[in-house]
Amino acid sequence: MTSAARFLETTFRIVYDYVSRAYRPLRHWIGALILATFITMIAAVSHIFPVSNWDMFAYTAAVLETDIEDPVELHDLSYEIVKQNVSPGEFLTLTQDRDYRIRQYEDPAAFSTMLGFYRLKLGYVETLRALSGLMDPVKAMRLVSIASAVAIGLLLLVWLAREKALMYGPVVAAMLIIGDFSGSAALLSPDLYASVFLLLAAFLYIERQDIGAALCLLIALTIRPDHLAFIGVFFVFALIYGPGRWVMTATFLIAAVAYQFLLKDESHPGWWIHLWFTHVEYVPTLEGFHPPFSPLLYLQMLVRSTVRSMVGQNWLAALLALVIFYAKVIEPPRMAERSKILLYAVFTSICAKYLVFPHFETRFYFPYLMIMGMILLIAWHQQNRKTSVTSG
Repeated sequence: MTSAARFLETTFRIVYDYVSRAYRPLRHWIGALILATFITMIAAVSHIFPVSNWDMFAYTAAVLETDIEDPVELHDLSYEIVKQNVSPGEFLTLTQDRDYRIRQYEDPAAFSTMLGFYRLKLGYVETLRALSGLMDPVKAMRLVSIASAVAIGLLLLVWLAREKALMYGPVVAAMLIIGDFSGSAALLSPDLYASVFLLLAAFLYIERQDIGAALCLLIALTIRPDHLAFIGVFFVFALIYGPGRWVMTATFLIAAVAYQFLLKDESHPGWWIHLWFTHVEYVPTLEGFHPPFSPLLYLQMLVRSTVRSMVGQNWLAALLALVIFYAKVIEPPRMAERSKILLYAVFTSICAKYLVFPHFETRFYFPYLMIMGMILLIAWHQQNRKTSVTSG
């Protein structure tokens, strides 16, 4: 080694040792500050630079339709409200950039057939409706998204603090980035809103607050009914292992009944048509649209969704990384039983949900990836702490 190389090595070690000594007593404060700053930044950016999407029209109409029966009036008012909340260029894009959007803009009857996709998110629509006395539905959507982002940040901070692991704030911030947290916070959809209650349910279950966890799961179901898959898988693992068995059994039964209630509206197009919209094409109207089920086409959807997940999204890579981390680093016998139940249920439900409805976007898997990440991070932290105590 040359003298210059030795000088660089020595300098680096001196600086590193000094920074380490200064960091160690403040590591929890620094970790919490980094995570809180990241959450604040995401909320601020989402507020200053809001993202617009076509779903704003449909959710606005779903909020207003209890007071407006005429489909033409409902259509025109919904588009006018959105127009007031976006720039002229954004409105042009949302109404003119493809045949589907042009048809929805020009044809109130075609637009009304699409609302069944959105009425189903009853918890989200009712929240927007409750806020509509103070602001228009688009502003309410933005408020819900930003508030959900802040709530998730606060919950993660509490979770870390509860486990004396606030020094991992930067790691959790990185997990949020990989999980497309910023995109979900800016997007006007119920996904992040439901994620608040799923994450809270996971935290409460680990804290042995089974009733609170059950209530959060049911609220998440009303916001996005497809979370029934997770509730069902979670109930099975709780039944097998024991902790929370009866509460989660009751939760699943209530959720199954509630799901049927949410589906009672005949305007909902059903599973296959929803898949068709996601993976084949956006048809201009659902009136008289009944494509036959095709196993071959379904397999093509799975393949296409998997390719899109690998090429343009993060969730599949994140899931693989979490599985490898669990296999190589975590010692399952040393994990708390409730954490194991939740971890296994989340992983299984991701696989089950993907087979039933192969979403390719990371935002649909965000809460599940964060639950897995938090469980594994805390398990690793506790594992290292116990090892240090034993060694000492």
